[in-house]
Amino acid sequence: MAVVAVVAALGLVGCVGLPTSGPVSAGEVEEGVDLGDVEFIAEGPTPGASQEEIVQGFLQAALSPADDFSIARDYLADGAEWDPSAGVTLRSGQPQLTSADQATVEAAVDVVGSVDEHGAFSSVAGEAARRTYVLIEQRGEWRIADAPDGLVLSRYSFERLFDSQTLAWYTEDRAGFVPEVRWFQRTTEALPGSIVDAVLAGPVAWLAPAVWSAADADAERVGDVALDDAVAEVTVSFEQVQESSSVELSMLAMQVQQSMSRLGVTEVVIGIDGVDGYSASSRDAPDTTPPSVDARPIVVADGELTYVGQGAALDVDLGLDLEAADATSLTIREDDGLAVALAAGQVLRLVPGIAPTVLDAGVTVAPSLDRAGWAWWVPDPATQAIVASDGQREVVLGLPDLQGSIRDVEVSRDGARIAIVTETAGGTAAWVAGIVREGGAPVAVAPPQRMPQVTGTPTDVAWASPTSVAVLTTAGDGQQLVLLTVGGATQQLPTPQDAITQLAGGIGGSAVLRARSAVGDLLVLRGTQWQPASGVDDVRLVAVQL
Repeated sequence: MAVVAVVAALGLVGCVGLPTSGPVSAGEVEEGVDLGDVEFIAEGPTPGASQEEIVQGFLQAALSPADDFSIARDYLADGAEWDPSAGVTLRSGQPQLTSADQATVEAAVDVVGSVDEHGAFSSVAGEAARRTYVLIEQRGEWRIADAPDGLVLSRYSFERLFDSQTLAWYTEDRAGFVPEVRWFQRTTEALPGSIVDAVLAGPVAWLAPAVWSAADADAERVGDVALDDAVAEVTVSFEQVQESSSVELSMLAMQVQQSMSRLGVTEVVIGIDGVDGYSASSRDAPDTTPPSVDARPIVVADGELTYVGQGAALDVDLGLDLEAADATSLTIREDDGLAVALAAGQVLRLVPGIAPTVLDAGVTVAPSLDRAGWAWWVPDPATQAIVASDGQREVVLGLPDLQGSIRDVEVSRDGARIAIVTETAGGTAAWVAGIVREGGAPVAVAPPQRMPQVTGTPTDVAWASPTSVAVLTTAGDGQQLVLLTVGGATQQLPTPQDAITQLAGGIGGSAVLRARSAVGDLLVLRGTQWQPASGVDDVRLVAVQL
């Protein structure tokens, strides 16, 4: 099949690979010629093609989405229906075609992932699938009368035909947003509508119990999305306002605007089908600006808790000499100084001006803290449970469906998700789960979503960004650092010359991660280079900042 590259005004995913089954390695990134911004054009059916050749050509023609996959539809019989937007099956290797009979061809596919009709990605561990194609003779040529909906693509092709966008869901208290990565075809005309449809359809199943959406469950988009510079106008069905207020309509507009921000949309106006003059703008929605976090790292160095960099000093006294207490982890909420630390096996709740509170003892897994003031820790790595406390209340929450012993946990800054790494016989398993809350208090951890397997023994986990988790492992005499985007790409990150003893997420700017090295340096990952921070020596601890 001939494949022609045509320049288009669309961007590529970049030098990362979607997660597949098996361990992550440096070979995750596909090497080859940089094709730039491309659209693939396939060839239509050739005269006299056999049944298997027709199915093979149909599968290859899915590389060309132009004109609603018009080339692929040339392989279909008159009147045959096929919906390419129903989802994507990600495969490894080529489909193996066999003829069950003269009118039926089966394609055996090694499945490594799937994307549903609303762009939600799920990895699959080496699952085999069979897709059946029924053919008929039409005007002396074989054509497909019945084809399974959706596309079958290699990861390489998928990353050139699809692009990631980030949908926005409200936190339980409606005060902020929780991001979710989705994948959509790179068709400029259809992309805005696809994003709106995905927002109206709601969050992915594992995240749904932990977030809130302003969209009514029965609401649908009506007509196309109208784009005028940076303003998008959307019409939704009447169901949206049957049980909701104008404030909630503006909150839905804000959700859509946040979800379309990568398209340059700064305002969304939502109207209701059949109700003239009734609309709401994202600019009228309640403020959801997240609390600011200082971009400077916070470390324990020379016996002091301090910012690294110029500017005002860190004005907080936790009432504890963290170095003398042999603290090995610290998470701090900057606006009031509330912190949680692990020191000599004790989980400590640290409130400025108050004596430290011991929440638990004999703990080996570093605790975490959320912005609502709840400390999270694992009392026993072999027990599938986690404990949360706000200093007055304590709840024990089960962690269902995990494999292996828990080695590290960290709650995301939005407080809606928790990342967990476990040690298994096959290496390191990484998980992310939604935190279910009522009135701000955690009441459950939703069934977790497993991310790709990572080789080595788990050492640390950190939220590198709102949508990605960094996992540090040891393998042999070295270390491996992998960045796992939740529902998205997998990327091998470099490790510094000196071993990392502690990992922390960066705050904005170009710094994705921070780390303490074995020789006491504060290291900052900028691009693909670990750089030592100047002006600080003998770092004992790098804090996670909220």
